[in-house]
Amino acid sequence: MRKRHTSGSLALQGKDKFVPTGGKLMNTCFCSWVWAVVFAFAAILATKCAVAQNTTPPQHPLVGKEFRPKDVDYEHPIYETSFDDEAALEDWQLEGGKSMSISDGNLVLESEAREIEGERDPNHLVCWLKKEVPANFLLEFTLRPKDHKRGLNIIFFNARGLNGESIFDPSLKKRNGIFKQYHSSDLNSYHVSYWAGDRGFSNLRKNKGFHLVASGKDYIMDGKPDSFQTVQIYKRGEKIRVMVDGIIALAFDDDGKTYGAVHTHSGWIGLRQMGHTLRCEYEYVKVYALK
Repeated sequence: MRKRHTSGSLALQGKDKFVPTGGKLMNTCFCSWVWAVVFAFAAILATKCAVAQNTTPPQHPLVGKEFRPKDVDYEHPIYETSFDDEAALEDWQLEGGKSMSISDGNLVLESEAREIEGERDPNHLVCWLKKEVPANFLLEFTLRPKDHKRGLNIIFFNARGLNGESIFDPSLKKRNGIFKQYHSSDLNSYHVSYWAGDRGFSNLRKNKGFHLVASGKDYIMDGKPDSFQTVQIYKRGEKIRVMVDGIIALAFDDDGKTYGAVHTHSGWIGLRQMGHTLRCEYEYVKVYALK
């Protein structure tokens, strides 16, 4: 026995089977299926992009090798200080954190001791050298963290406003140590996390955008507790080399395409400490031009 529904789109066949008698239902199902496939593909693509952005790049073959650049004008530093007196602080500007001071001939940067810290906590700090640094340079400084296994320190370099402004230009957004203000706001720069507590490796990122472009070793986490270590950052054109005690910890050759043009402009250098670093001492800072 077969019954037909003249006013609907389905017909009853046999005991409990319904079959479509028109095209509307089939078209609706097909469109829903197509959109489901599109959304699924978009989700997969977005996930792959996110994973790619966070994937640790392979280490440069120069990592672990000695390096003393021969094109540095060591006889004529463009800036140097050994922090022998309070007057040296006039060359630096602190953003965020607790304090900037000189103690026993060392620059001391400190943050408050807190149990919980968030990304938006101004307890993180950046200490800018006020002197503009040429596009190609060698930066050298020594540091001694309070605890080699706890903390994270960064250097910003070639930092400028997106339209070429000085980082101190009043037209730029105010900053107070919150990380995103520096890497994804109105500044271009490179920054390297040369020491990251017990993370075990260093990272180089290109800004604006927080693009992870290189990874390397962390030679500070296992340093002797009471000793200073020497950090150098060499930048010539597309070549960036980060050394700790004369050994290349990280190297990067910027292709100028993947994440935009090479930063070939002069700019400013900033010492950054995340809040959980608490305290770090710097014995001296020197900046050299390249020949």
